[in-house]
Amino acid sequence: MIILYVKPSYNSLNDRANIYTTATDYLARLYQCQLYTRRGIAHPVVVFYPSTAQVHDVDSLLDPWLPKPEERDFAAYDYSYLHDLQNSKPGLRNGSTFTLKQIRQRPLRLRGQIGSYYDMLATCAAFERELWDAVEAGLPRAPNRSTFHRFVAPAESLLRGEKRSAAIGIGALIVFNDGETYRAILAKRSRATAFDSDMHHVLPAMMFGPTTANFADPREWSVRHQILRELLEELFGLPEAFRPQRWNYFYEHPALRYLLQLMDSGRAQLCATGIILNLLTLRPEISTLLLIHDPAWYARVSAAETDMPLVTAEETQSDSVVMASIDTDEAFLSHFPPDLHLSMPAQATATLWLGIDQARREIASNA
Repeated sequence: MIILYVKPSYNSLNDRANIYTTATDYLARLYQCQLYTRRGIAHPVVVFYPSTAQVHDVDSLLDPWLPKPEERDFAAYDYSYLHDLQNSKPGLRNGSTFTLKQIRQRPLRLRGQIGSYYDMLATCAAFERELWDAVEAGLPRAPNRSTFHRFVAPAESLLRGEKRSAAIGIGALIVFNDGETYRAILAKRSRATAFDSDMHHVLPAMMFGPTTANFADPREWSVRHQILRELLEELFGLPEAFRPQRWNYFYEHPALRYLLQLMDSGRAQLCATGIILNLLTLRPEISTLLLIHDPAWYARVSAAETDMPLVTAEETQSDSVVMASIDTDEAFLSHFPPDLHLSMPAQATATLWLGIDQARREIASNA
């Protein structure tokens, strides 16, 4: 049972900080784990770090066994929350997702299953919604989470995906060289998204899942492939394809061909920075960094006359994109409101700082 003593007001910055801290402290006690901490603030996530050999091979984080359909055997299923989302978000679609089966730590590997987006909303997303509501109102109960832990012990739920549809997310922090400094990209999610609406997020951020019908091509079980497609959708206006005929239908896009040339020549790199387990949702997020060293990339995509202009997707508020210097933490944070983490999903906060730290290491090693 949750014992919480907080004011129900959620309006002021101080109230939001108190609520964030109260929820985080509760989760730390429940799961008895080391939370990710940055700049003296603990966040409700656990980070599993890749080995040095895995950093430059993002697909090494995936188990070679291909995902099979998960058993729809859930400890708690919040139909009411799902129906509320369906009614309030008309664009919601029940696509296939890759979900957590097991995390192994040495070396770091994620074994997957196949689930559905709606099942994730009614199980994992509902855990988060229930906890925030309880904390905000000062209510000493979170019945869905309590029911779940009657079947799966808290420690086990950090590494295994039983009794919920723990859809896997991927976050990619883009850091690029503009010719003077290296900048990271953040943007706000659209108000139309199912959750994390109107919050700052890394770009691209995505649900990991197959696009081909019935997971027709096993090559879609790839972090690299997923990031490349979502990069085109979220930054270059590629239309989202539902059940495409070819798994690699987007590989001829000029922006992708150019980026792959940079990656092949070492002028850009894709790095794994960890697997993040969000304790609010009990869902994993694969954390990555796309680091572009060649200043010609930004010069080309930002030119007035270009064959590959930056065009954000509907999931992103187009006027919210911020490209902030990573020279120091203070330089980066100066572009955002105070307490940026209060306006970000917890896993995005970890992806942001893990990516900035890895980018600084890579930049220093290439100097």
